[in-house]
Amino acid sequence: MAGVLPEGPILVPERLLPPETASHLFQALAIGLKYNCVQAQLRGKSCLIMNKTWTLQICCVAAFLSLSFGASFSSAQLSARDASVKRPALSKRLVQHSVATAPSAAVEEEQQQISGEDLWALTESKLFNGQIHKISLRMNQAVWNRLHEDEKTNGCRNLGTAKWVHVRDFTFNDVGMKDVAIKVRGNSSRCIPRLQFTVAFDKSKGVYTRQGAEDWVEVNYSEPAAEAIRDRTLHGFEELNLRRSYNDSSSENDSGNGILAREFVATWAAAKTEDVAKTTVRGPPVYRTVYAVVEFQFCTDDADNICNNRFERVYLVAEPLDKGFFKMRYDDKKPTVFSMAHGCALKVERGSGGLTYPCLEPEYLNGKKLNEEGAAAQLKALGYINGTDGLKARIDAAGTASDLSKVLDLDSFMNYAAFATTVGHWDSAYGNFNNDVLYFHAPSSKWKLIVWDVDNTFDYASSRGGPARSYSYTEVANAPRILFDKLFSISALDAQFRKRLGNYLTMLYGPNASDSPLTNKIMDVRDRYIAKTNEQLPSGEQQNAQRAKAMLDYAKQRLRVLRNQPRSTESADP
Repeated sequence: MAGVLPEGPILVPERLLPPETASHLFQALAIGLKYNCVQAQLRGKSCLIMNKTWTLQICCVAAFLSLSFGASFSSAQLSARDASVKRPALSKRLVQHSVATAPSAAVEEEQQQISGEDLWALTESKLFNGQIHKISLRMNQAVWNRLHEDEKTNGCRNLGTAKWVHVRDFTFNDVGMKDVAIKVRGNSSRCIPRLQFTVAFDKSKGVYTRQGAEDWVEVNYSEPAAEAIRDRTLHGFEELNLRRSYNDSSSENDSGNGILAREFVATWAAAKTEDVAKTTVRGPPVYRTVYAVVEFQFCTDDADNICNNRFERVYLVAEPLDKGFFKMRYDDKKPTVFSMAHGCALKVERGSGGLTYPCLEPEYLNGKKLNEEGAAAQLKALGYINGTDGLKARIDAAGTASDLSKVLDLDSFMNYAAFATTVGHWDSAYGNFNNDVLYFHAPSSKWKLIVWDVDNTFDYASSRGGPARSYSYTEVANAPRILFDKLFSISALDAQFRKRLGNYLTMLYGPNASDSPLTNKIMDVRDRYIAKTNEQLPSGEQQNAQRAKAMLDYAKQRLRVLRNQPRSTESADP
């Protein structure tokens, strides 16, 4: 039946069909399948891998374009490496023929990217669905060893020189891919035994590998293979993060204060602010996280396909703050975004240093990705912050609540502050001028805050994020804050924020704390995620479920402190 997806893959042997026949069949499949592919994924059917232009069952596309799949992997697996294997060249004539003869309406539809709404639904269904996912990465042992060596050589600091390295095979549940890339991520966590990674599914250049004692060698893909990689996503994502914490309780020589549950619960708590005041088109202004058990398989060299050296550990799969994030939340395809870093972002006690790089790092300018080499582009982007009509000048000129509301999305900032002060997100824009993301929403000409990097939360043992802190976190920052000091200096907005905080506490803890959603969430994570992953892991990789008690203790004490802080006598705005 036209428009109905098959339950399983369609396998067509290589070169079985002449190009013209394959082209016509490809058109029929495209027209009949693509409109239902996203909906089919939401129903748990095929379409395991998404094309960046539109969603289609990759196995069908590859078969009819005469791309070959590895015999040892599922038909959903996209194989790209051809360093030692000759592949049939992709027929340019066939591609041109397919496009040229397709109906114009279909061609136009094919060229459209998936909408923010459909992308949100897809990623919620396939990735951030509450399940414990299973991930596998297979790579050369020499690659893994050199990752650790390079970080130690760099003094465990992020010097911006970390390489993207080659992963031979990658699986996510039942989806398999060949030739993905990973890179060490983080700042203070770059030398912990359990490294954090960014996994890229679409990177075809600047990927390195090695065997034995040899130095890094860049992987060279043929153009057809590179093109296949560049057009590849995992359920709509070009990249995903595998996160651990410097303070994770199962790491060697750690402080013993942290567990992955802190970050998982904190991202949930940040998302709950949208139940108090809506600030996005859909979804919360925070990255999503989900548990995964990750197996690493190490091979002695390129010829080793057994790869018997293996181990497993648990990670949080974390959503990146890329263009797709802003497309899903705000239907914004051209975001302007700044990340906060080095504990000095928007810190003005020593002149204007906190308004420039590296304290503020431009990530996107009108939808274009920036990097450290683009000095001119960076200066242009920083004009949004310190220019004559930039954020700093506009905030300085705002003398009333009405004035400030034209510069900042006040609901966004109040939701963020309510979350940060409640969960103890001290390593932040609210506390020590670090982490989190500033987003300029061009349609409204207002700034918003996006929550990022919340592993240092519920930190009962930390003096900086302890439960006794004031609601404003002024003593944590211990320096002028452009954003929040201005907000709290206007009495009407201070009163409005206290009311917002009270509403958030009621939502998070319940009306009388007898049936607290926050307490239930922490206990659910302990009993469901920590216990279940521990069953699959060796003792050295297991999370300490008793650490959840410290989170519960913090949550109870923080509620008591916030409820008992002085209330403003001035009535808050509705």
